Amino acid sequence: MSAVTSMQPEMSRMTYSSFHQQTFDLPKVPLAAHGTTGAVIVHGFTSDQRAVEPLRQLAHELGFVTEAPLLRGHGGHHRELRGVCWSDWMTDLAEARARLHKHTQRVVLIGFSMGGLLSFASAAQQAADVAAIVALAPALRIAHPLAPVARMARGWLPFIPMGKSSGYGDQVTARRTEGYKWCAVDSFCSFYEQTHRVERVLPQIKAPVLLIHSRQDRVIRPESARIAYDGVSSADKQLIWFERSGHRLLDGADGPAVLDCVRHFLHTRFGHA
Repeated sequence: MSAVTSMQPEMSRMTYSSFHQQTFDLPKVPLAAHGTTGAVIVHGFTSDQRAVEPLRQLAHELGFVTEAPLLRGHGGHHRELRGVCWSDWMTDLAEARARLHKHTQRVVLIGFSMGGLLSFASAAQQAADVAAIVALAPALRIAHPLAPVARMARGWLPFIPMGKSSGYGDQVTARRTEGYKWCAVDSFCSFYEQTHRVERVLPQIKAPVLLIHSRQDRVIRPESARIAYDGVSSADKQLIWFERSGHRLLDGADGPAVLDCVRHFLHTRFGHA
C-alpha cells in the first residue's frame, strides 16, 4: 500500500488502491497520433533506454511524440563511461529537446533516477516550453556507500562496482538486469557533484510535477523525492510512494501501478497530446 500526497485537495492523503479504482479506466490513443506536446524520456546512470521503454510506450499510447536519448557513455561497455561528464548528458538532453521542437511546441520531461535529476536541471535551464515533469526516484541523494569518498578515489581507482542487486526487490530480477555492473569513478563523481547543485535550482521550476519513489529504495535515498517536492515552486505537484519495489520501480511488483500513476497524471493534464 502506498500513500499519495498532492497539492490537489481531492487527492490529498489518498491511498494508492482507492486512487487506482477511481481513475485508471482510460482510453488508449493510436500510436500514430501526433500533437503539440512531446515527451523526452531519460534513463538513469549506467543504464540505457531499455530501462525506460515502458514509459516511452505509455507516452506513445497517449499520443506524444517522443525522444528517448541514449546518454553518452551508456549502452555499450562500462569502459566507455570513463571521461564522460554531466555536461555531456545535459547536451544529449538539450539535443533531444531540439529534435522534438521540429514537431511539437512544448515538452514533458520524464526521467528515471539520474534521468530525473537531468530533467530538473534541464527544466530550470530552459523553462519556457516545459509542460510538465515526471521524475521516478530522482537522484538527489545517492545511497551508494562509496559516494562521499568517490572524489578521493578518482585519481587512482578507475572503476567501482555498482551493486546492481540493491536496485531490485528480488534477486531473480536483479540477475536479468541490463546496464553496467561497474561504473567509472570520474563519471560517477561528475554525477554526484550535481545533486546539491540541482537542488538549489528547483525553485525555478513552476511546471506541473509528478514524483514517484519507493520507500524501499536502497540506491537513491527516499528523502530525494521529498526534497524535490518541497523544492519546486509548482502549484500542481504530486508525490506518490510505493512500498514493495526497490529502486527499479518499473521492474518491481509495483511496476504496473507506477505506469498507471504516470498515465493518469499525463492524461488528466494533456488528454490526447
